[in-house]
Amino acid sequence: MPSYNTAQFRKDWVYAIDRDFHSPDGTTPAIYAAGQPTEWGHEHAKIPLPAEPGAAGLNADESLLAVALDQNIHIYSVADRSLSQVLRGHVSRVDALFFHPRDGGKLVSCAMNHRSGSVIAEPEIVFWDLVEQRKRALLTEETLHALGKRAVNGVAKELEEAAEPWKMDDDDEAALATDVEKAISALNIKSQARTNTRIHGRLVGSFGSQVFNSTGTSLVFLPGNSPNANGDDKWDISIYDIRTHSVRLTLSGHRDAIMWVGFSPNDKLLASVSWDQTFKIWDHDSGHLCHTFRSSGQNWTGAFSPDSRFFAGTSGQGRLWVWDVTHGLEVATHDASSSPWCRSVDWSPDGRRLLVGAQGLGRVLEFDLKSQAVAQERVLSTAKSPELLQQMGGPFLEVTMVKYLDRGRMMALKACGSDDGLEVFDFVGCQKWRFAPARGLDRGWAFGGNFVVVEGMGMIASVDADAVRFWKVPFGGRGE
Repeated sequence: MPSYNTAQFRKDWVYAIDRDFHSPDGTTPAIYAAGQPTEWGHEHAKIPLPAEPGAAGLNADESLLAVALDQNIHIYSVADRSLSQVLRGHVSRVDALFFHPRDGGKLVSCAMNHRSGSVIAEPEIVFWDLVEQRKRALLTEETLHALGKRAVNGVAKELEEAAEPWKMDDDDEAALATDVEKAISALNIKSQARTNTRIHGRLVGSFGSQVFNSTGTSLVFLPGNSPNANGDDKWDISIYDIRTHSVRLTLSGHRDAIMWVGFSPNDKLLASVSWDQTFKIWDHDSGHLCHTFRSSGQNWTGAFSPDSRFFAGTSGQGRLWVWDVTHGLEVATHDASSSPWCRSVDWSPDGRRLLVGAQGLGRVLEFDLKSQAVAQERVLSTAKSPELLQQMGGPFLEVTMVKYLDRGRMMALKACGSDDGLEVFDFVGCQKWRFAPARGLDRGWAFGGNFVVVEGMGMIASVDADAVRFWKVPFGGRGE
């Protein structure tokens, strides 16, 4: 049986569209805006990254961008794309990070030790105050060298004066000095977050999860080490009170991996999405389980409507559900089984439509809640690619993030790990933008397929494997 991998896909893939977005009345197909599509290398601005990124996020006032790089978090100024500071304190790779929704100088991060190559360590959540972190200076390389030299000189003198004297040669002294510098540096880095609040637990950073409530007074996390997945194990959820720095509630009921968590916009409810074939709705204040909605397979993501009346959830079988969370009733469903692994969803600001991103051929659909029908749909094609890709390339085309922009006038989508394209569509003007690597370009895999929207500057930024790329988009008719 023939095999296929991401590197081969990148080499063979030729972008093509089977079905595309169109005008609201369905009469006009989408056309590229002037100068589109655009390849990497022609972005408005770029932040080169020294390693493949993990999680990324923008603070509330759009002034700072945080990017997880291995076990550290790099904070960049959005205005000039300069490196503002580096947060050091995790021992293993940072898997999730979130800015506080009201205080742009605070964030929370987690290293869960669940990715290949990560240092073995207990999962840990760390709280950061950027102003306080700037006061904790790291030792310079010059200082480390001086300390290493002094330590080696002291050891060398003691050895020469010992009962059984031994004189180290130059190579011995150099090796010892290097080891001493590494040890001092590790202790110095650890001290940067020694007094920070820490929790033994995990953040759900996947598929658009929202770990803070809207006011930033509550944080939802998964306590302790990760239970077994794909089985029948206990998966608890805890609600942490930011004001008292204590766990206020622990919610029990799930029996398999929890893939998504999030608060309702009015802060009254919390929802969780699990592989145990359930979606659960909890009361934020009391922890009471309000509703359990069931599916027939692994569930992946969810979202509350802007007015908190409805909850939408998706499954790996390609199904979308919408429930009324007041009465616990199913109000809509859609079977997109031809495009499985629906793992990204977003509500329009008016609560009338839903965007859903799927795996099979990079499908994105816009579902109209009133008519309970697909209003818009974008499906890619492998027709222009080599025959082997046509047979096996469909699963490599997954849309990993979808989002309404500009008060619902536009939408954006990102494909990850394969096509790597960031695309924007203007529903009103029926125009589209595409920002993607040149054919065959392989610069690695960016975890999560993330992008951030800087509407105040008329830009959207794709978090790619080698850089964060900023692209101009005319939100509300601003810019090019």
